[in-house]
Amino acid sequence: MAVATARLGAIFAAAASGISRSAINRRVVRQLSVMSDRELRDIGLSRQDVLDSEILPLEGDASSFLIGRRNERRAGRRVPRGEWPPRCD
Repeated sequence: MAVATARLGAIFAAAASGISRSAINRRVVRQLSVMSDRELRDIGLSRQDVLDSEILPLEGDASSFLIGRRNERRAGRRVPRGEWPPRCD
């Protein structure tokens, strides 16, 4: 009986953790959605990134999605070492 109770408790804890994580993600996206385009650019995001994160499924992690988008954008802007200023041939 104690084992069944412990398992049930673990299931409820996991569910509560998932619910609170999705609530945090929704709150973050809501805060980002009211930022200006300039503020979003300052943190490496675009308005479209925020809109895309709003349509993720509930179990989707908006924070990880947005960090991934920002990192992709940063990687695309890097200039290889020794090639600064970039040449316009």
